[in-house]
Amino acid sequence: MDFTYKRYRYSLKKRDQKAFEHASKVIDAIAELDQGQQCELLYFDESGFSPNPSVQYGWDRIGQTRAVEPLAYRKRVNVLGALRYNGRLTWTTQQRPTTPNDVIAFFDQVADESHDVPRIVLIDNAGIHKGSPIDKKRRQWAKHGLYLYYLPPYSPELNRIEILWKHAKHFWRRFASKNGSELLNEVQSLMSGYGTKFTINFG
Repeated sequence: MDFTYKRYRYSLKKRDQKAFEHASKVIDAIAELDQGQQCELLYFDESGFSPNPSVQYGWDRIGQTRAVEPLAYRKRVNVLGALRYNGRLTWTTQQRPTTPNDVIAFFDQVADESHDVPRIVLIDNAGIHKGSPIDKKRRQWAKHGLYLYYLPPYSPELNRIEILWKHAKHFWRRFASKNGSELLNEVQSLMSGYGTKFTINFG
């Protein structure tokens, strides 16, 4: 019938390829230090879970691309997470927009956790990840052995936690609309189940 079943793709804006390749090498070096127990590498990001599950695939006529229309807005559940290179996940959820103060509170918690080696956090350039309050806190976190490494713009492939968000939204969620406390409970169940009920092979 001249239809094809395919994944809907989102294109990235142009990025600095040299900066991307440099950051990739830096991350590989940090990962080696982590494996040698000389530091802890963490991938940080936040993500929002909509009451309506994400649609990744659909039927289109061959040669045509259909746009996915946004569904009616309802309250989301937002998650802040730090994924350790060894697979351990630290996370928190909230039912309101994420602010710089939320990011600061999250890193305060991570910095206060007991650790014997420096912790290096990979983080993107979102507006809530930067600014004067964050800069002031970075000096305090450094005293606790916590350091931020900012990724080049438009480089989600370098942040391993992006893969976790994708799996949680597209593969682990039940394909049913939920809202309010039901959505919150589902998201918290996904996060707490990571590493046992839900796993990812990053190989």
